[in-house]
Amino acid sequence: MTVLPSCANCGTALNGPFCSNCGQKASDLQRPIWWILGEFLDAVFSYDSRTFRTLWLLFAEPGEFTRRYIVGQRASMLPPFRLFVIATVVFFVTLQVTGLAIVAFKTETILLDKLPPEAAAAIRKNPNAVMTVGDSNKRTVVTIELFVPAGNLERVALSEQEKSGMAEAEKAIKIDVDGATGDEKSWLRWVGAKLARVNQGYARVCADPILLNGPLDVWLPRLMLVLVPVFALLLAVMHWWPRVYLTEHLVFSVHVHAVIFIALALTAAMVAIIGDSEFMWAIWLILSVYLWMAMYRVYGRSWWLTTIKFVSLMMIYSFVLVVGLGTIFVIALSEV
Repeated sequence: MTVLPSCANCGTALNGPFCSNCGQKASDLQRPIWWILGEFLDAVFSYDSRTFRTLWLLFAEPGEFTRRYIVGQRASMLPPFRLFVIATVVFFVTLQVTGLAIVAFKTETILLDKLPPEAAAAIRKNPNAVMTVGDSNKRTVVTIELFVPAGNLERVALSEQEKSGMAEAEKAIKIDVDGATGDEKSWLRWVGAKLARVNQGYARVCADPILLNGPLDVWLPRLMLVLVPVFALLLAVMHWWPRVYLTEHLVFSVHVHAVIFIALALTAAMVAIIGDSEFMWAIWLILSVYLWMAMYRVYGRSWWLTTIKFVSLMMIYSFVLVVGLGTIFVIALSEV
């Protein structure tokens, strides 16, 4: 490595590894190729000891990373938004490598007259199904599963009865524009066209469930970018006194969502290995406990007050999350 007597950028005499005038690092590019590769990895991903230190703090001590960052102990940790980008990339790369479908439909046709009366009544109410189609004695129950291995994807050929039902649904969603003004007609026609595409997209996804992954890979990161500040605002409402700056809530929100993405990436890898996602309820439970402990450490309230705020936060955020996921799910169906 060549020692530079002055800054190559502004010409100021150097008295250390960085220029005191413009801040540029005092180094040249006459280095081995592996050094340049290391510089690239460090610049993009900060692939150094900070990465492992950050991951350790994130998972071993919930909330400690946020607490240290807020009080100014930042030199040894990754910046929050870089951490979030890395976690997002890791999650979607894991999905691509494992070939998992984020969401898949599971379809099951049930003959009600062959079941005990109590079971048939429960299926007719069908609280867990997304949709049911069929006559009085037969139900096609469609439910949604997360992280489904490609080998377990169920491709469903719609029956003539189901096709007829979907055709009726498409007719039903055609919006009558008679009597509407010019702008209203355009808007109503646009809504009707979107609903028709959702109906058609559902039929395509039943035939090939993996089709839904493409639009979801686009819309899910966008949703997360919206949910991060929404979560920060909810934290601000929950902790309105003593005063905490919104930026600090935002840092905590970024860290929490980064942990969620990393945990989901690990979950996807486990599902790909064992071929089953039945254990996902345990992942959500662990993440809930993690958030509860992190809130206690970051905001320093008592355990009982933290618990009240945590439960309130989860109730509101769960509603927002369900609405957001439902919205991008409908958008994804319309783009299949």
